Amino acid sequence: MSVRYSFELFPPRDAASSGRVESAVDAFIALDPEFVSVTFGAGGSSTHHSLAVLQRLLDGGQSPMAHLTCVGLEVHETARLVRQFLDAGITKFLALRGDEPRDPAQRPRTTLSSAAELVQLIERVESERVPYAETPLPGLRASSIGERRASAEIAVAAFPNGHPGSGIHRSDVDALLAKQSAGATMAITQLFFDPYDYVRFVELARAKGVTIPIVPGVVIPTTLRRLVRSAELAGERVPRVLADRLEAAATPADAVRIGVDATIAQISALEEHDVDAVHLYTFNDHRPAVDVLAGVGAIPAHAG
Repeated sequence: MSVRYSFELFPPRDAASSGRVESAVDAFIALDPEFVSVTFGAGGSSTHHSLAVLQRLLDGGQSPMAHLTCVGLEVHETARLVRQFLDAGITKFLALRGDEPRDPAQRPRTTLSSAAELVQLIERVESERVPYAETPLPGLRASSIGERRASAEIAVAAFPNGHPGSGIHRSDVDALLAKQSAGATMAITQLFFDPYDYVRFVELARAKGVTIPIVPGVVIPTTLRRLVRSAELAGERVPRVLADRLEAAATPADAVRIGVDATIAQISALEEHDVDAVHLYTFNDHRPAVDVLAGVGAIPAHAG
């Protein structure tokens, strides 16, 4: 069995990091993955850069997935954003609730309060939309792809060890079930380090009625700092053995190889439980991702 794969990119924060992102986009277009997701902070400073990355993927013949958060925007603003994405030919979304504004005074009067509500809004906009009804977003242009009115594919987040904000494993299954009922077509998990955590979560989700695909999100920890930071953001414990190995690496290249090997082992363990797709959190570095996919036999060893 050959694992299917997808990637996550985040937009460049400055001109210095643009080249790294461009190289990753070119490499991923050549690999023709299931999709490439691009993080997108609604109303944030990275918006323009996110749109530019999405457009480059579209120009390369890919079907990118746009991250979309709803907290912090008025409902009509979120709906307009969805229409503009659809008019550009983007039909894949990762629907996320997002973080509450630090200042309560900045919270919009009318805003969606959950990812499930965002899923419903995307579906409604897609069904009611008139192509080219909106002025294209800066960085995106209206595309004839939009005229085909392809059905939107809406992914949502899942948390094998509970949402970092709640830590309640079973309640997140209930939340995933609500997202499915709202119209989500797939789920992508937050990162985890123990394959059994994913397997256990999927078993619980299936027992409670979740039927959509649940794709494991896998991080490639190529430095100790990346490992620790990733674990903190996900609310996960740092795997000590791997952390010790990364800390003891003689060179940065050795650390990359340690991280790649650990990720290959994790995906191989998942494949033993009939997992046939993975979503790689790449940190905009395509080389380790390519090495991981070659290591599990998903692509030829010389690819990328």
